[in-house]
Amino acid sequence: MTLEFVLKFLGWAFTAVPLAIFLGVSINMIRGAGEDDALILSLSLIGLTIFLIGVITLVLVYLTNLL
Repeated sequence: MTLEFVLKFLGWAFTAVPLAIFLGVSINMIRGAGEDDALILSLSLIGLTIFLIGVITLVLVYLTNLL
């Protein structure tokens, strides 16, 4: 294991863990708000879908050789 690999791993961990916690809390809040109003739920899910498409695109560009 090289120092570069360890630093990359720690960098991704320090990025992914807070992002996962944020998304978990956000999804829980969206679920709660969606029980009250269907419009809030649909707009939130559209925004979340666009965000996830962006994340998947960035992961494909930076971590693979597909493009």
